Amino acid sequence: MAPAEPSGLPPGYGPRARGIPVRNKLLVAAVIANLAGMIAAVYVARLIRDVPAEASTETALLVVYYTALCVVAVADALLIDEFMFGGAFRLTHLQGKDPKFARASDDAAMVAATMQRSSVSFPIVLLLSGGLTYLLFNFVNQDFNSYYRRVGIHVSSLRGDDPENQPRRLQAIAELSVRRHPTIVPTLRQQLARGGEVGAWAAWALGRFTDVTAERKAILADLRAAVRSPDPNLRREALISLARYQDRDVADQLFGELERDLAAGVIDRRLLVAAGYIQVPKVLPVLQQILQRGDEKAQRVAAWAIAQHRDQREAKDLDTMLTDRLPSAAFSVRCAIVFSLGILGNERANVPLMHAYDTATPEERTTTCPVEVVYLRPDGQQDHFELLLPVDNYENHIFKVLGQIRATSPEIRAEVEPWLERLVAQHKGDGTLKADRAQSLLDGIRSARDDSKVAAPE
Repeated sequence: MAPAEPSGLPPGYGPRARGIPVRNKLLVAAVIANLAGMIAAVYVARLIRDVPAEASTETALLVVYYTALCVVAVADALLIDEFMFGGAFRLTHLQGKDPKFARASDDAAMVAATMQRSSVSFPIVLLLSGGLTYLLFNFVNQDFNSYYRRVGIHVSSLRGDDPENQPRRLQAIAELSVRRHPTIVPTLRQQLARGGEVGAWAAWALGRFTDVTAERKAILADLRAAVRSPDPNLRREALISLARYQDRDVADQLFGELERDLAAGVIDRRLLVAAGYIQVPKVLPVLQQILQRGDEKAQRVAAWAIAQHRDQREAKDLDTMLTDRLPSAAFSVRCAIVFSLGILGNERANVPLMHAYDTATPEERTTTCPVEVVYLRPDGQQDHFELLLPVDNYENHIFKVLGQIRATSPEIRAEVEPWLERLVAQHKGDGTLKADRAQSLLDGIRSARDDSKVAAPE
């Protein structure tokens, strides 16, 4: 019979054998921790996605979720430390083993493990385990961590109706409007149904999802219902958003809103941008009235909106609408009209453009035409729409447009060419580029058509 171990234990249960049960226990504990943690994480993540009624409940659920993640990471780290480093961290930091006090009877592997730098190896293992656990939880929960950080935290901010948290709800809608996730559009549609200021902001936000084709029908149906709302703010935001989808069925409502603004003397320039989006000739008469009687900024956007109708077969004499206003308009409005005439490209505009150049002061000719910025968000911030680009001075704008709508018919050339010749003679050698620009334009006009091939009148 084999002699007993020094410890008094039977053969095979000495110090070397004691590590085997510990490893088994750690393995079982790690498996249980992973399964329990995974189940808890999936359940808790589902509850958080459903948006608990109270913020405190959501906070508690987040604590449970990340606590489960940490427990699993620690269990896995201890198991890895046991198999890779002989349980160095457990022995030195949990059981208090110190190689300085090792006995001759102690297991050599255990003593070697206590001599390793577990204060360095274990934190590294713990971080790696935590990262892997994070990725695993994220995979099982369909990218929950990223969802909550980018979307879920803003969805949670929408809960409640208390007035003091209204700014937070509106900011949450603004944040969701620039993100793309399958849950965002349904959430915004729910906010639209709430009505009031939240509903108006949700209507605006849905107008920024023109690229989400899968939800298009549902969005349009909800916005069309909102256009019939008795709430004027909600109705207006829904109308502007429908225009961003180029829903031409809203032309009647848009015409009515523009007329009301014109009568009130305060034009919402977002409605003018909406008119440019849908391009329905029915709104042209009110756009022309705004170009004549609106405030200066509204006139500039109205000029741009009129030019956007250039491809509509029913739209007639768009250039005349603009050129009739050109002589008496303020400088910034003249800039917008010149720009818009370049969009239309009708050569009849040559003569009015020449007159606009001649009647401008030297200071105006060298003044840079400003960009017009329209903010589409309900509070007039962000979601900006820039019009009348690129930037240039008034004189250059006129020459560019004259080059775009180059005169071709003999009757118009008969006025344009002498005018250009006078400019060349007037500015030749004065150190400016005016003579060169005029000469270049004149040469282009003359080279584009040979009048000798035109039949002489009988």
